[in-house]
Amino acid sequence: MTAESPVAPTGPSTGARSTALSASAVAALRERVGTEVIDDPDTVAELSDDSSVRTHKARANGWDRPLARLAVRPKSTEQVVAVVEWANEFDVPIVARGLGSGVVGSGLPIRGGVVVDMAAMCEVGEVDVVNRMVTVGPGVRLSDLEAVLKPHGLSVGHYPQSFSLASVAGSIAMRGSGTFSSLHGNVEDRLGDLEVVLPDGMVVSTASMPRAATLPDIKQLFVGAEGTLGIITRVTLRLVPLPEARRFASVRFPGFQGALDTVRTVLAKGVRPAVVRIYDPTEASAKHAQFADEGGWLLILVFDGDADLIEAQERITLGVAETNGGSSLGPEPAEHWEQRRFDWSWSTDNVGRTGGVAEAIEIAATWSELPGLYERLRTAVAPHMQGFMAHVSHVYDQGAALYVIVSGTYEDDRTAMAHYDRAFEAVMAETLSSGARISHHHGVGVDRARWVPDELGTGLDLLRAIKRAVDPKSIMNPGKAGL
Repeated sequence: MTAESPVAPTGPSTGARSTALSASAVAALRERVGTEVIDDPDTVAELSDDSSVRTHKARANGWDRPLARLAVRPKSTEQVVAVVEWANEFDVPIVARGLGSGVVGSGLPIRGGVVVDMAAMCEVGEVDVVNRMVTVGPGVRLSDLEAVLKPHGLSVGHYPQSFSLASVAGSIAMRGSGTFSSLHGNVEDRLGDLEVVLPDGMVVSTASMPRAATLPDIKQLFVGAEGTLGIITRVTLRLVPLPEARRFASVRFPGFQGALDTVRTVLAKGVRPAVVRIYDPTEASAKHAQFADEGGWLLILVFDGDADLIEAQERITLGVAETNGGSSLGPEPAEHWEQRRFDWSWSTDNVGRTGGVAEAIEIAATWSELPGLYERLRTAVAPHMQGFMAHVSHVYDQGAALYVIVSGTYEDDRTAMAHYDRAFEAVMAETLSSGARISHHHGVGVDRARWVPDELGTGLDLLRAIKRAVDPKSIMNPGKAGL
């Protein structure tokens, strides 16, 4: 280790092995895709990064981090096929990249090779208003797509916090979720069909709209596969009408259980709020200080749809909340949430400071598991991090996602990351011991790979067999997600 290139001593093992590219291999790639090959070191380094706190600290401190040898920016499915066939011929690992919004290391080129930057494939096809669907390129930015759909009175209905940072294919590859998921579902529910280039260069197009029972749904094999089984080159999305009306409601509860029981009960009644969020006292005070009393849990609700229907849904929900000890705070806290829902300052302000760290760890658990798991996680994190707060962010008939935010400020970045790594390990261990899921929507990548066998068991053996069958040379995003 040299002073000029210090190695960060923290974080999960990547199993990294750098792959050199011969002059003949580079020449062959240029011959096949021409000027789309990028060898400028600064550009390649930028395209090798993701948006994780680990990458930010490595870049800021000059620590070693995974870097590709080259990048390529295809403009068509045919060019993607050419890159994949080249990678097979020369045994070079490739990593597909959307817009780099990932936070678990799934897009990092941990074995060198070539980053396949999909940003140029960002076309938006004709909007089918009658059938409510649209076909787009994999690199289109979610917020840009919404701007195209809005004049047609339509939306994808998928609004993750990375709305202005993430691509369509990136969201699919990571099995993402948006804040309006309780009404519109997660990204897999918004997905109609896919075109995918497999690791051997074969192009597969699915046909399942509006629904099909012709064998298993092939497209779901690539949702959440993190680019290990194929590169997405075209996406057909299901659209929803923009809401006729929107209503906001907020309720304070003395404890977590009352808020959970309220949500669970209204879902059982068939009420489907567009947004459901339950903030613990710490996060309620931090993000909604003007509305939240210390010690109170804050339930944020948004209802979208027909004006009469959502008025009835709000009335039913507030009635159930009152029976569970809730006190209505009116629409203002929820309106405040909507205005600031894409605000990342809780993370960027901390991470941008030397010795500062803040990151979210999202898990999922059943209704009965959530109260005890929250308390155990808070206890488990306490020895390692100065800050802990959490909220429920996505709800289902059987349970919900719990979004845990850990933070702190330490004497330097090495110390900060060491504390974060120990806190992360504590969250994973406690989640698994409780029978909960180690990721709800951020994915696995490098950071969570070592815990995947404990969650999936023999299911991981099946996925590894599929990986070996379609990618025998393991050229496509190798070393990720336990595959």
